[in-house]
Amino acid sequence: MKINKAKIYTVLLGATLALGSCQEDFLETVPSNAASYEQAFSSPAAVEAALTGIYRLMRDAPVNSGSTPGHDSYGIPHFNETWDVMGQDLMANTGWFVYQYELDNKLPTYRGTYMLWASNYNIITNANNVIANAAKVPGITETQRAQFEAEARALRAFGYFNLARTYQHTYLKDPNALAVPLVLEQTTIDTEGKPRATLQEVYTQILEDLNIAERDLPVSRVAKSRVNKNVAQGLLARVYLEMGQWEQAADFAVKARQGHPLMSPIEWKEGFNNYANGEWIWGLAQSADQQVAFASFFSTMDGRYTVDEAGNRTYVRRGYNNIRANDKFVELFDPADARREFQEEAGETNSDRYTVTKFKDLSDLSGDFVLMRAAEMYLIEAEAKARLGQDDAAQQLVYELRQKRFTNPAAAVKPTTTGADLIDEIWVERRKELYGEGFGLMDIKRLQKPLVREGNHTAVLGVTPANSDLFIYMFPQLETINNPNFGPQNP
Repeated sequence: MKINKAKIYTVLLGATLALGSCQEDFLETVPSNAASYEQAFSSPAAVEAALTGIYRLMRDAPVNSGSTPGHDSYGIPHFNETWDVMGQDLMANTGWFVYQYELDNKLPTYRGTYMLWASNYNIITNANNVIANAAKVPGITETQRAQFEAEARALRAFGYFNLARTYQHTYLKDPNALAVPLVLEQTTIDTEGKPRATLQEVYTQILEDLNIAERDLPVSRVAKSRVNKNVAQGLLARVYLEMGQWEQAADFAVKARQGHPLMSPIEWKEGFNNYANGEWIWGLAQSADQQVAFASFFSTMDGRYTVDEAGNRTYVRRGYNNIRANDKFVELFDPADARREFQEEAGETNSDRYTVTKFKDLSDLSGDFVLMRAAEMYLIEAEAKARLGQDDAAQQLVYELRQKRFTNPAAAVKPTTTGADLIDEIWVERRKELYGEGFGLMDIKRLQKPLVREGNHTAVLGVTPANSDLFIYMFPQLETINNPNFGPQNP
């Protein structure tokens, strides 16, 4: 929904560190979602709580966002869903995410640009706090300090990678294009605003942070929501793919998926709601006592329903249930492909036709949210190999993935295409594998392809040219007004 706002979200958040639902005794004297710097860095256990709070921020409505949170506002899941409905495979048929689907939620006074900005700068600001203070914590060991800083650096890199791709075109189009302000130190309300950095500068910092994280983080972790070595390697694979550094992308994709075997067709159909799934490298946990009901990813995405004799639908998961799959996208799937998770009833022929059943919430609304899977790493490696001219290796990787996705593995077909055609085939495989996980328009931008909407699409029909400015967001208006060093607004 479009709402003009008068309050600014800046990168200079206040002097509190959001902690989410940390231990009650730790938060006795402060609000339940915040702790003072003194408390947050009073002991190694307190830093653990601070890091836990950053992950809670990743699935909550952003604070200090300069906009009124709505039921499309739930952190990184909201961020990823935005990029899927802005692509060509998923649609919003009504209500929340319609403006994103219409490519009409990017202007400086709209909620959309504030929410994407806030979701990621909240992560960055709190990560900066950890990096600045970890070494000062009483009783901390050198190993603890290195791991705390490494985890915070990975989260900071994750936020900047999201922002760079939101507010600018792909790196390979123009590394010297202006992206977003690069803030790397702990800030206060009096800190002077930073100018926009170039994509080259932002990506240089992202790589520095991720390489340190990959070096210093262990594989072991307390929960799969936390960044470990595999997650840092997976983020490096994504970043190197975006930058066109194919050998590094392939190398880190192989490393990231170690210990995470591809799931079976039966596991695929269980509903992408449990981060204990062995293929998941990274996910956000959701508990029944913290679920946000209608204001959630599953509320819009879980499309399972029954139909009564009068033709009325009853959805299994109460919510908005308003995300649909484009019919031309559905046609890409072989009937034996377990990934064909769409529901259609006989006689339905309009844009309300295909609901998405890939994501099935749990009965207590505690379904977890996926952030990274081994399958993506197979596809990153496959694309990188294809771009390096190693067609046989790329074909084999796609074939191995398909064998794990078909209910009858013998029905899986190995690619025979080569060169540019193989790269396009891998992109289609990415679409079939990763829909609903935040790669829709991001891949179109990365590959510098046009946005093609055919079939039962209802908005922005036809072809939108590659590298269209409709694909990048403008900056929050008051951010540019209140920061005299900011630089030019996006078109």
